[in-house]
Amino acid sequence: MSSARTPVRPLGTGEDSEHSRRQESAAGSTGNVNVQILAAIKSLQEQVADLQAKSTQPAASSIEQCAVSKKAPKELLTSIHSVVRHLRERLDAPMQWDTSSGFSSPENMRVTSEIVTACVNEKYPASVVQKATKKYFTTLKRRSRLQTNNKLPDARKKQRRLQRKHHKLQNRKVALSGSTTLTQEQKEKFSSILRIEYMSSEESAEESGEDEHMGERLKVLLIHTLPWRNPSVNEMFQSLDRKSARKRTSRAAEMCRKRCRASATEPSSPSGFTAKPPPSCPAWAKVSDC
Repeated sequence: MSSARTPVRPLGTGEDSEHSRRQESAAGSTGNVNVQILAAIKSLQEQVADLQAKSTQPAASSIEQCAVSKKAPKELLTSIHSVVRHLRERLDAPMQWDTSSGFSSPENMRVTSEIVTACVNEKYPASVVQKATKKYFTTLKRRSRLQTNNKLPDARKKQRRLQRKHHKLQNRKVALSGSTTLTQEQKEKFSSILRIEYMSSEESAEESGEDEHMGERLKVLLIHTLPWRNPSVNEMFQSLDRKSARKRTSRAAEMCRKRCRASATEPSSPSGFTAKPPPSCPAWAKVSDC
């Protein structure tokens, strides 16, 4: 009787071939995963190195802030003003700038040297103090020239008008931003004209009658509405002013001066009154005949 022989399965066929393919596929997937992990590790290392480099750099100092900003820090200005007053009022050898001379004159440079020496510290080096000191000297020189020409009162009135405008403009911006009745599109539209050149002029005027407490004639602010401004803009500005007024404290309301609109026959304010719209004024913000 002949014995049955088990057939020999060729290598690399059937289940063995499938097994090999699976191993190769798994090896390939593992290789891809490893590459991705290495890339992620490298990226993290670069981020860590970048953060370490930034941490070694000093934060923006007062020196850099002064270089960027046009205005000197209030703390430094207060210190300079205090030193200038002390030098002027001290009993032994008082010193003060001669505003009829230039900033670089020998006499003025001696005063400046005293100021810089007194104000320099770790926060404000000599270069920053020198720059702020020169700006203050220029202010005093301009004030002295105006006073000599009897123009200081007019200059102060002009400055007060400008300050009132800036204050009112800021209040309008806050009121517009916090409005719940306007859409975002409307807010963006009106914010484009919330600028000084779109604001009415205000001037002081005496009102008939006297203050019950002070015994003085009452003063009001006459508002000269810009003739070229569209009525819809006027209404919006008045609405923002009302919103701002509702948020004033009782103390602020008492200190706020009364305002009234000037009639068309009254002369406009001699300063700050714009007879024509600015070149960039959008068509919707002005009357059609402008």
